[in-house]
Amino acid sequence: MEILSAGKNLKVICNLGVGYDHIDVDLCSEHGVSVINTPEAVCESIAEYAVALMMTLCRGTIHYDQFARKELRTESRCFLDYGMLLYGKTLGILGFGRIGQAVARKARGLGMQIIYYSPSRKPEAEKNIGAAYGTFDEVLEKADVVSCHMPYTPQNHHIINEHSFEKMKKMAYFLNTARGPIVDEEALIQALKSHRIRGAAVDVYKQEPHISEELTKLDNIVLGPHIASNVYETRSAMAREALDGACAILRGEKPSNLVNPQ
Repeated sequence: MEILSAGKNLKVICNLGVGYDHIDVDLCSEHGVSVINTPEAVCESIAEYAVALMMTLCRGTIHYDQFARKELRTESRCFLDYGMLLYGKTLGILGFGRIGQAVARKARGLGMQIIYYSPSRKPEAEKNIGAAYGTFDEVLEKADVVSCHMPYTPQNHHIINEHSFEKMKKMAYFLNTARGPIVDEEALIQALKSHRIRGAAVDVYKQEPHISEELTKLDNIVLGPHIASNVYETRSAMAREALDGACAILRGEKPSNLVNPQ
């Protein structure tokens, strides 16, 4: 409100990212201020990072790195229990927009089966990617890895909660590269502590920029500092997409990345 009140000539607010839940879009609309985001530029980068987290988590990469640094030798044991083979497993995707679909395409390249939940079905994407639709609960129940790509809305607040983790397979993994408040963080911590699920990887948190110290003490979670889009190519593309949208608004046009076309 302070920014909008002070910016008497303000016409456009640009958000470097796809999520804009930290912007009061309705208030911007009331003041005649357009809101721009960058949905195209971030897509492949975030999807790639989500897959990187999944592979790091499910193949025990961090554990093996720490072992090699500490022991200064190779691991000779025949049977270890620090992950699972992703080939042939089922990836459940919650939220099947641009990023969710990009994750699905990459996971199919790893030989994974795809099941997804979205408020509306995506028949063309199902056909092109080879994905199956399921209800929210069906995705939780059937997936070996559940990856969250839903936008944050008041309706989605803590949609992943204690009951959600209870529905998941005991040997399942959970990923979140969307928004922190979608997940009940305390419920996630308890699910990991009690080994209700096997592990998790998250790049977003409940009270950003702060990360819960309790999460950092768990050995079955991989943590990222909300950095999924942080490669030079993507950040440059985000700046260009935001500026292109802003310039279009100033020319009296309506760009595709206008959040509040009304």
